[in-house]
Amino acid sequence: MLRTLFGAVMSVAMLAGLAVSAQSGDAEAAAAYDGTGVKPPEELVLQIGRAVGDIRLPVGTRVDSKKSSIYGSGPNTYGRVFADIRAETDLVMRFFLDNMPGDGWELISEFQSDDITLVYQKPTRVVVVLIERGKRTTDLRLTLTPRS
Repeated sequence: MLRTLFGAVMSVAMLAGLAVSAQSGDAEAAAAYDGTGVKPPEELVLQIGRAVGDIRLPVGTRVDSKKSSIYGSGPNTYGRVFADIRAETDLVMRFFLDNMPGDGWELISEFQSDDITLVYQKPTRVVVVLIERGKRTTDLRLTLTPRS
């Protein structure tokens, strides 16, 4: 009887250990994700939402139409976009780092301090993405300009 009880306890302990190691493996994979092709868990990725011209924004982004000035359309869009999203700043940064190159944008500069600045270029335009840490939301400012 004692031997059967001991065997059952050991089986439960082994299963619990496997579950904990699988969860910590997901956390380690997410922490190690740096945009090098390793696919992070779905809960760590913002989904693609609407686009302003040919720049995609994360789902849930609210564009402030009163402050924003957008001219042209598609690959000829210029102007300033003011927006915010309820998401962590690092997730918003990762969204742009992962999705802009797929739309033909080349990252030419990245700077991180209290805020994050990403600068992308195409043959005829430049876009500056400013990601500001907020208390409840992450603020976005995009400035699209023609190249000189």
